[in-house]
Amino acid sequence: MKKETSNNAYILTGDEPIKSSTIKRLLLFHNKVLFSNIKDEAIINDNEVIEYFPNSQITKVWWSSRGHYPRIKEYTEKYYKYLEGTEAAFKRNLLESIESKNIKTIDPGIHWMSHNASLSDYDLIKSASIDASLLKPDIPIPNTIIKGGEIVPSGMKSKYSVEYKESIVLPNVHDDWNTICQLRVGRALKSIRIAQALNASPVAIDNVNSNITLTLMQKNNPFTFTNDSLMDYSINMEVIDDKKLESILLDASWDDVLKLRKEILPTIGKTKQFLTTRSKKISNTTYTSVEQYLEALKELKTDFSYLQEKELEAWEALRIGSIFKAGGAMGAMTLGTLAIPTLTTVPNIFLGLISTGLVATSALTDELKQLIPAKRKVKDNPLFILEKLNILKDDN
Repeated sequence: MKKETSNNAYILTGDEPIKSSTIKRLLLFHNKVLFSNIKDEAIINDNEVIEYFPNSQITKVWWSSRGHYPRIKEYTEKYYKYLEGTEAAFKRNLLESIESKNIKTIDPGIHWMSHNASLSDYDLIKSASIDASLLKPDIPIPNTIIKGGEIVPSGMKSKYSVEYKESIVLPNVHDDWNTICQLRVGRALKSIRIAQALNASPVAIDNVNSNITLTLMQKNNPFTFTNDSLMDYSINMEVIDDKKLESILLDASWDDVLKLRKEILPTIGKTKQFLTTRSKKISNTTYTSVEQYLEALKELKTDFSYLQEKELEAWEALRIGSIFKAGGAMGAMTLGTLAIPTLTTVPNIFLGLISTGLVATSALTDELKQLIPAKRKVKDNPLFILEKLNILKDDN
């Protein structure tokens, strides 16, 4: 497959490590699956940000880690357990764990700016609270800095600082949930930015990241769409039942998965390549009305349905078990994996988010605007993939 249209997936980091069955499934659908390395444990890791102050006695400042991710207690143990047997996939460059410090095309200080700006955004913080309650969460609260905390020489100011605004405090939840939700949003923003830098589609495999991503797109889309109209703005990508497939893959060896991938990926690759190419065309087109945008999506879906029929035939030929979706009416809960072509580039999303966290947009200097995209040009994959959405209701 051509490099410029290669279909790579970057899994947005969650509270739990990615299950082996989920990684196996995604390997059947994508050229390459990338995810966060366990060493990437915070919005800013130790010595990831270095600031220079040429007109000060202290000319260089290394940031310490901050914004540590909320993780379940068994995170480390499960992370390594789920990756057992993946040596061949890593060796063939089908899997890659990413340490954010090794991505040279983006300025990591923007991760901290966007996180700080998001803390005063009610919709984003609320979107991360789908499991919040009055009970103390089972997820441990990391001992970390949540906002601010830039260390600079006397009389100087960090170029990554965001003017102070009160952080959102969600009502009717245990206070620890506020901390978790704030960190979840910052982690999601960083994950999406990394995905774009790697020219990979951000893939949200859990409800929390799906909700955060959808909220972020809603806030920055030129057209307003409600949850009820989500089906009009999205593409139903899969012809199979993810849960059923994962239950079969759970006990399958990695060698068997790679053999199965060899059989099915050429067919799936055609649908994914088509979807990526057409999504980029949609994203790079200026639409003056929502009707024009929906018409473009309608045309895409019509052409896409033919490729999905071919994909269905390929799955049937494999005869690996009952993995297909139940027939009948397509309610919201049976939609499967949704893809949404975004009309706003990720650099502009972060520019808009950070500007809302400042006292005035005039504070966005030309230097800062150049920092938002990257130190060098970052490719912008327009396709967001959401696997679970808590907001959807079963219409059946």
